Amino acid sequence: MSPINEDNLGRRRFLLHRDKAVEHALERVRHAGKSEWELFSAEERATLKSGLAEIWINTTHERWHQYCFSTLTRKDILELVALCRDIKVHHRLTDETFRSSEAILLHCSHNNHPR
Repeated sequence: MSPINEDNLGRRRFLLHRDKAVEHALERVRHAGKSEWELFSAEERATLKSGLAEIWINTTHERWHQYCFSTLTRKDILELVALCRDIKVHHRLTDETFRSSEAILLHCSHNNHPR
């Protein structure tokens, strides 16, 4: 196989893994009891999806699996959507936005998610 084909295959595989991870996370959010997913607009859902893709790219797979998507509340999701909008504005995930996002996504594993 030529190096170009191998590169393309690698990129496609990477994108496939990213998209599967993000879809699985969104599915967990949809089924979260306190997420009130049906109240979010299509724009908010799309913003969250693209932001989670950026977060997935910038974190380790082990860390991604520690995130608590299934216990996110509506408030948590609105905060994440605001952070994801920041990602769009800067065209990249800043360190500050990453730390803030991670604080929300890891909150339940540290504190039984009382919010």
